[in-house]
Amino acid sequence: MKKMLFVAFIVTALASMTNASAQSAGMKRGGICIGPFRGDDSVLNCEHIGKVTIKQIYEKGFRVVHMQNDRTFDLYVTLVIEEQ
Repeated sequence: MKKMLFVAFIVTALASMTNASAQSAGMKRGGICIGPFRGDDSVLNCEHIGKVTIKQIYEKGFRVVHMQNDRTFDLYVTLVIEEQ
């Protein structure tokens, strides 16, 4: 009986941790940034945080998860960002 209670406790604890983890991950914001890229101080227009440099994206608690050159405009990039 004690062994079954212990196993039930462990399963409940793991389920609670997984659920809390999934909820906090689900609350993160993400978005797209676009603009000309000419170096570190290029200003890009980002959803959620406005016009920022790459450094400011990180200072505001976001990170770049993907970068792609825009084929329709020379030197334009699209970044996908998400909260850290």
